[in-house]
Amino acid sequence: MRSTCGRSPSRGRIVPAFVVGFGALSLLSLAGCGTGPDTGTLYPVKGQVLLSDGKPLPGGTVHFVPKRGGLPASGQIEADGTFSLKSKTRDGAAPGEYKIRIEPSTEWLVKKGRGAPKLPFASKYREYDGNTGLTATIHAGETQLEPFRLEAQ
Repeated sequence: MRSTCGRSPSRGRIVPAFVVGFGALSLLSLAGCGTGPDTGTLYPVKGQVLLSDGKPLPGGTVHFVPKRGGLPASGQIEADGTFSLKSKTRDGAAPGEYKIRIEPSTEWLVKKGRGAPKLPFASKYREYDGNTGLTATIHAGETQLEPFRLEAQ
């Protein structure tokens, strides 16, 4: 039996190799190969954010910025200061080292009277690149972090 690899099945024409290669590459990209930053194993991560007086930060968002590249994670801070991380639309975070950024809820950002709004914590925790002094290491498996205690303004 003769091989038809590289030949058009309808008329026995030779198909250029780059067309075959391009077609195969296109199929792989459409199907997805199961690799990439969004397909790795994620693990449950929980924590709490406390103010300098030990009371919970009652709302906002905590952002985990990977130190060495990778998939960032974030979580909504509940009224009791607790949070659970998500990476895009999946629960959990990938193992690795992270810088932590805290974004207050919008009610703290609303201007009240004259001047800038008074945040319940130092503005350094809002640094976009995550250079806040807060860090965390996520390990394979469920992670319960020590509470993050934020300094006052």
